[in-house]
Amino acid sequence: MRAFVLAAGLGTRLRPYSNLCPKPLFPILGKPLLGLILERLFQEGFNPIALNLHHLPSKIFSFLEDFKLKFPRLRIETFYEPEILGPLGALGGAREFFTEATLVVNADILTNIPFRLLYEAHKRLGGVATMLLMRTNTPHDKVMVEGEALKGFVQGTQAFTYCGLQVVTPELVALLSSLDRELVPTYQRLLAQGKKITVQIVSGFYWRDIGTLRSYLQAHEDLLKGRAVVSGLTPKGPFVYPASLPEEVVFEDWVFLPEEVFLAPGTTLRRVVAWPGTRVPSGFHEDRLFVPGLESV
Repeated sequence: MRAFVLAAGLGTRLRPYSNLCPKPLFPILGKPLLGLILERLFQEGFNPIALNLHHLPSKIFSFLEDFKLKFPRLRIETFYEPEILGPLGALGGAREFFTEATLVVNADILTNIPFRLLYEAHKRLGGVATMLLMRTNTPHDKVMVEGEALKGFVQGTQAFTYCGLQVVTPELVALLSSLDRELVPTYQRLLAQGKKITVQIVSGFYWRDIGTLRSYLQAHEDLLKGRAVVSGLTPKGPFVYPASLPEEVVFEDWVFLPEEVFLAPGTTLRRVVAWPGTRVPSGFHEDRLFVPGLESV
């Protein structure tokens, strides 16, 4: 089974943090999200795995070199895009990789949905692609279905959210032109041409797009408070912090601080995540992400 990870995005909604770190490498409880995705893919039998790259590619290359040392049997290919091609354009830009039905994963989703679930569903459903959907009761609900087939894209109470997971076939990749970059207009065109795109609807799993600061912090809250269980992450309560703390430090609600964080005395933190190397100033801090060099943001 082959998998392709979409990892080229600029992370615009996560600026200025994403100016320093590509979104796929944003740590979740201290572990890069891309590492969590790749490890699960490999454990579920996906090999080889390819990635498209554009924003801060050297950081992702460096991460992949270290990752391959831990998983020497995993074959990883990369496709650098001088210009971002978009989620569908990326498939056309790496069309030689798609020699069989391939799982495509967005690199900004945190989920415990089994990847093989969708792959097995595609073998049953067929079509040029199979999308994974769930209902989130948010504005993301805009995928309309008819039975197990994609019908179109309209936001509404009967719509579902696309989870950033799909299986695509070589036939679909062959249908893509250089103008096909975004998913919605491309799939609308293919539907109009009579192509069959199927859907697998799931419920009861954890899923979150961490593409905004609010959602990134919410993912930590879900994990630290035991609302979500994700492979590779084992939080031990709502407060994670260095063994040595200065005087007059107070934690409220939940906090995640790795060992390599330096707290000033007289600090109160509520719903805060910090990355290694950060110096957190004294005072009250709420709903914050602290990143080295951006402590004043």
